[in-house]
Amino acid sequence: MQKHMTQDKYTHSGAYKLTCPHCDKAYVGQTGIRLNERYNEHKPAFKTNSHSSNYAKNILEELHTFGPIDQTIQVLQYREKGTHLNTIERFFIYTEFC
Repeated sequence: MQKHMTQDKYTHSGAYKLTCPHCDKAYVGQTGIRLNERYNEHKPAFKTNSHSSNYAKNILEELHTFGPIDQTIQVLQYREKGTHLNTIERFFIYTEFC
């Protein structure tokens, strides 16, 4: 039951933070698709050594491993794609990195 509840939180869109499980370097982003789908979009960049994902770029440069979703992604706020989500993303980027 717990695993099902944990996985459900990744089936919505919104703002999220990816954190490297090895060095705690973080990336804040947003998505209009399900969070688990967006998380999976970062994997090909890691596997192919592409720098299309800043999160994957850091992992590759530091020779870290791509952690599992429950140790990597933090849901910051659920929201559908749109202007409000853009503002939410900017807010979390500011609070995380400034």
